[in-house]
Amino acid sequence: MTPKRLSAMTFLMTILAWPAIPAIAQDAIPGVVVNQTVTVAGQEFFQHFVAAWRERPLAERFAISVTERPSARWGSQVWVEFAQRRVFHTHLPAGRSGLRPLGERAAEIAFQRVADTEVERLLFREPDLGADEL
Repeated sequence: MTPKRLSAMTFLMTILAWPAIPAIAQDAIPGVVVNQTVTVAGQEFFQHFVAAWRERPLAERFAISVTERPSARWGSQVWVEFAQRRVFHTHLPAGRSGLRPLGERAAEIAFQRVADTEVERLLFREPDLGADEL
């Protein structure tokens, strides 16, 4: 067997052995939590959020991103996205003491909305709409 044919067969076997990824998240790797925060408060919120997110059962099935938009005038806005949809959005408090409960509550709300989104995707099929348009 030639090296070129061997590498092609290895590639094919790797693709066939890869676990099925849901249609809505074909380009995402399950279980990844992307950090797009820039301030110290945003980083601390992210740490508390991820700690609470990882404790949730089946959270490793979903890829989400946490994004922050800092503003000197309005404070920092933070939101969580799943499948290009916002599932949680809030403003960070001025004091850092409230970030732990906020991060834990955000993980709870975001996980519930992600689960609801997945249930809707699995239960309601519309042939005229794409997977992310419902």
